[in-house]
Parts: sequence; C-alpha cells; structure tokens
Amino acid sequence: MNTTFAIHTKNWSFFFIATWIFFSLNTLSARAEKLRCFVDICIDPSSVESSKSDIPGAPSYPVRIILGTQQFSNEKLLAQMEVNCQQRELRTVRVSEDGENWSNFAPRWTLVDRNSSLSRLVDYTCKLAIAEQENK
Repeated sequence: MNTTFAIHTKNWSFFFIATWIFFSLNTLSARAEKLRCFVDICIDPSSVESSKSDIPGAPSYPVRIILGTQQFSNEKLLAQMEVNCQQRELRTVRVSEDGENWSNFAPRWTLVDRNSSLSRLVDYTCKLAIAEQENK
C-alpha cells in the first residue's frame, strides 16, 4: 500500500513539474514575441500604427508610429517614434523615462541607410501588415 502511494505521489510530482516548466516556457516565448529588438531599441509590434502625424515637418501621407523601449530598461523608458517608410527616415517624437510623463524631442528626421544599424528596425516596421486608419 505504501509503495503504491509513493508511486502515485511521484507521478503527480512529475506531472506538476512538467506542467510548470511548460507554462514557464510558453510565458517566456510570449514575452520574447511581444518585443522585437533592434540595436538597443525594442518595439512592441502591436503598438505600430499608420497615421497622419500631427508633429511639424511630417510628410503629407501617413507615417508609422511606434512605441519603443531601450533594451535592458525594464520598459521604464518609452519612446514614441515615427518612421517615414517612403523616404526611410526615422525620428523620435517624445520620450518618457517613467512611462507616464512625456518630454518632447526636436522633431528632426534621420535618413536610415541600408547599412545603418537601425536599418532592420525600419525594414521590420515598414513590412508589418497594419490596417490603414483614417488620417487624423
């Protein structure tokens, strides 16, 4: 009787540990998929939208607006950026160091060359399928 109880307890322990490992790996995988990192900027693909910018100097057509974090910042540093896919330009519009209070940046565009370290970020952002929204 004691041997049978020990075997069942061992089976339940193994099942519990296996289940915990499975859910832990799935959580890590979901977390890894949520943020895509390029250089030291990570972006959440679900934050990317196509919209008409209300920041001075924006093109007349919609640009991609993305929220990014600095890699290893534990998501406390947020940056709102705009990507002009037609001209391959990127600019940081505003930054929040605490995730709440935003500071405006000088709205200067930077041309992102194909050999630039930010080239993959622009390529990825511009290739995302996004439902076009009405211009604001």
